[in-house]
Amino acid sequence: MLKKIITLFKLARKVAKSDIIKIISKFQEPPLIIKILFKILAFSFSLNKQIHVSENEGERLSITLESMGTTFIKLGQFLATRPDIIGDELSKKLENLQDKLPPFSLYQAKEIIKKDLGENTFNSIINLSDPVAAASIAQVHRAQIDDNGVIKDVAIKILRPKIKKYLMKKLMQ
Repeated sequence: MLKKIITLFKLARKVAKSDIIKIISKFQEPPLIIKILFKILAFSFSLNKQIHVSENEGERLSITLESMGTTFIKLGQFLATRPDIIGDELSKKLENLQDKLPPFSLYQAKEIIKKDLGENTFNSIINLSDPVAAASIAQVHRAQIDDNGVIKDVAIKILRPKIKKYLMKKLMQ
């Protein structure tokens, strides 16, 4: 229980430091108690008082959602499809969460393939490209495989490291 409260506090602090209250205020003025709570959560003794101060508010929100993990990236992706709710400008800024996330390394991708498919299948892959697309749950690589002497061009979709464990944990809660 305490661990969940700490996690919730950390998430709330990230959101508050992203200055989301300014974005919300454009659509509806939040109650005073919410404003005070966000000010308290965003308070910091360090010199860097906000996350990515140089970015505009839409970019800060996007960066914050990305840093909070898969569930929040999906929320951002959903919001990006709803300019009728959040406005065109903010919707455009959140579009960068849609299949444009930083990829994990080619080395990690190879290790995942070896582990999941086995050494024999891994050895049938002739060329594995750098990622061509990266999303919140998986990324895609181009490759060539040797299928009994016939070279075939394929696309390989690889789940992000530890995503199965993360999703199973979420489903069990």
